[in-house]
Amino acid sequence: MKSLLFATASISVIGLVLTGTSVSAETTPKQKFICNTGYSVTDCIRQISALREALKPYHPERLGEWTWVLVKSADWKIVLLSRGLNPDSPAFTVLQKRQTFLEEALFVRVPNRSAELLRFWSVPLDKLLDFALTHELGHAVCNIQDEHIADNFGSQLREGRNPECLAGHNESAKSH
Repeated sequence: MKSLLFATASISVIGLVLTGTSVSAETTPKQKFICNTGYSVTDCIRQISALREALKPYHPERLGEWTWVLVKSADWKIVLLSRGLNPDSPAFTVLQKRQTFLEEALFVRVPNRSAELLRFWSVPLDKLLDFALTHELGHAVCNIQDEHIADNFGSQLREGRNPECLAGHNESAKSH
């Protein structure tokens, strides 16, 4: 299976911000959810609700403070190409900034783009969000850039297991 590509990137995020906790517990750190420019309030709320629901089984609160950014598919390829990233990747994480960016096509069908993602990833569109989230959680939870470790972590999450990060692998140990 192909690996989602991780990259260190700097993106100016302007748009709608919705904050809240992932689960209702006083000790749960805040998770911030942002819709980049171009989203209507209705679409932003709908997609953030879907993201929160998709994250629940994976306990994102273990990340501590984290920001999830939704980016319109119309802007996605430009964002990735301008940073030298693979435009076929529907998500990426910036460990240093504690942010994960997700493409709109993970939440709704986008003409042409949804078909591209299906062809490239060979993952049914209704499973692609889960695939991308669990992979990106591998980067985030383990604080690593290594694609194979993130793939393995994500696969174990999807199988219902509670994966552990491999000792000796962390973001500072890898230059990517």
